[in-house]
Amino acid sequence: MRKALGAVVLGSLVLLVNPASASAHADLHSSNPINGAVVSSSPKAVVLVFSEPVELDSAQLLNSTTQQLASTSKISGATLTITPNVKLAAGAHAAQWQVTSDDGHVVAGAVSFIVGKPAPVGKSISIATLPKVVATLNGSRAGLLSITIAAVSTSGEISWTHPSLLGPITWRATGNGKKVTSTGVLPFGGDWTMNATLIGKGGSVLITTGKVHIV
Repeated sequence: MRKALGAVVLGSLVLLVNPASASAHADLHSSNPINGAVVSSSPKAVVLVFSEPVELDSAQLLNSTTQQLASTSKISGATLTITPNVKLAAGAHAAQWQVTSDDGHVVAGAVSFIVGKPAPVGKSISIATLPKVVATLNGSRAGLLSITIAAVSTSGEISWTHPSLLGPITWRATGNGKKVTSTGVLPFGGDWTMNATLIGKGGSVLITTGKVHIV
């Protein structure tokens, strides 16, 4: 494990592997607000639609300080609705869940969004990887952020985990065969773990993992 360039990322590992079969369990199909959205006012509810009916284990709303906000949750088939008891304040928020699918798999995750105008995110951060793949996060503060990774990939996803979340926030990635980019909201500061799965021509998969601290 090597120290990151600059002040942030530790121990990235990159592997080139063959693509694996997708697991047959419930996945998040859509959300409102959309993951990574910037909305002008507090949504009346966060609505999450899964790929199949699920049983609710847990669901919460968190603000930018990781504080859990008072809310009510209701599951109806494949749709989970989380309704805040009061209007959400301006700033970043996360809606997190843990559900059980029909096959018994427990699935956890989160979506994040910003109410109002996004705050400045500070200076960009270079991320060290092994082997040498240039990766850059365009800010050092929580908020609306983008990551760029130099890789011969055309698509993929980047998931972010945090000690305060039940499961990952996942960003979709797009690429041109030279680099991939992805944008989303990291709603609060602290230590985040990044897991990128990038798909190249011919179906090869590039996996990279790293840790980053933002404020």
